[in-house]
Amino acid sequence: MRLPIRVATAIRGRQLIEPKQRVLIALSGGPDSVALLHCLLELALKRDLKFSICAAHLNHGLRGTNADEDEEFCRRLCVRKGVELVRAYVDTPALSSALKRSKEESARIARHAFLAQAAAHLRADCVAVAHHADDRIETVLYRLCRGTGLSGLQGIGWNGPVALQNEPDVSAWIKWRDGKRAKRRKKRSTALPPAQIGVVRPLLGCTRKAVLEYLESKRQSYCTDETNFDVYIPRNAIRKLVLPLLEEKVHPGTRAALWRLAEEAEIHAEKRAWRREWLTAFANVGRHPYLELPVPRLGSPPATDELKDVLDVLKHMWDFGAELSQRHLLALRKLFNPTSGPKQLQLPSGLFAERRGRSVVIRRIPPKAP
Repeated sequence: MRLPIRVATAIRGRQLIEPKQRVLIALSGGPDSVALLHCLLELALKRDLKFSICAAHLNHGLRGTNADEDEEFCRRLCVRKGVELVRAYVDTPALSSALKRSKEESARIARHAFLAQAAAHLRADCVAVAHHADDRIETVLYRLCRGTGLSGLQGIGWNGPVALQNEPDVSAWIKWRDGKRAKRRKKRSTALPPAQIGVVRPLLGCTRKAVLEYLESKRQSYCTDETNFDVYIPRNAIRKLVLPLLEEKVHPGTRAALWRLAEEAEIHAEKRAWRREWLTAFANVGRHPYLELPVPRLGSPPATDELKDVLDVLKHMWDFGAELSQRHLLALRKLFNPTSGPKQLQLPSGLFAERRGRSVVIRRIPPKAP
C-alpha cells in the first residue's frame, strides 16, 4: 500500500487532522520528516481533507556544520515546495549545563517548547511529527528493558500534547532566525495557546522501510544524522543490535508482536479513560435530565452487559419499570460504534437515545398527562 494511502486512512480513521486545519510539520531534514512533508502535501489536496501546511526547523547546535547544512536543506526544500518555514537555534550543550540534565533530554525540552511557540507564530491547529512504526516498537522494547507498567507499553501514541508539563521554561534559550519578524507575527496571532495545541503522528502505522521506499519513488534526497549510528546511545543499540538479534535468534515476528502489544495497551488505556468519563457523566445526571456518554475512540463499542448495567442504574434513578430486551441492547450498542453517524433510537418506558458527534445521549420523555 502506498504511503499516502496508509497515512490518509490513519488521518480519517483516527481523526488526527480535521478539514481546513492548519498543520505545522516538525521538519528536521531527516528521511522521516521529509517523507511526512511530501505525504501531507499530497493529502492536503484531497477534497475531504483540505488542510494547509507550514513547517518548523530547530537547529540544536549539537552537530556543527552538519546541523547548519540540515537547516539550509530544510529552507531550500520549503522554498521549492512553497511551504512557509520558521527556524530557530538552541545551544543544547549550554542548556544542558544550565538545566543539569542530559543533552538528549535538554534537546527534547527545547524542541517541544520551540514547536509550541512556532505553532502559535504560524496560527497552527496541530503539530505533525514523523514518528513511525519502528520508532514505536523500539520505544516499547526500551521501556520494557527499563521497567514499565501497562501505560508505558503503549510506546508512542498517535497523538498527545505539544507542551510538556512540569518542565522548565526554556523560551529564552530559543534564538529565532529573523527574530523580529517572528515577534511581530506573534503579536498579531490569534492562535490557540500552546497548552491546547496537540501533536499528531500520521506516519505511526508505517514502517521505516515504507518511508524510505516512498522517498526513493519521489527521488527525494534527505539529510542523515550521523549520531543515529552511535550504538552507545541506548535507543540506537536497540535499533541496530537488539531488535535484529531478537528477529534472528528468537522469532522473526518480534516487531509485529511488539506492535500488537502497543496497540492492545493503547486500547486498554483508552477504555479506562472512557469508563472514567462514564462515571463523570453519571455524576452530572442529577443536574441534567439526560445522560451523555462518550463513544470509545478505540476498540469495540461497549458490550451489551455493560449497557444493561447503565440502564439498570438509570432505572433506579428515573424510576421506570420496563426491561429492555437483547434486541434493544444490540440496537443501542450500534450507536456507540466509533464510525457511526447521527442516529436516533426509541426504547421502552419513554427512553430515547441519540448519537450526537462523539457522544450518545439517553433521555427519558415523561408520559403525557391524561
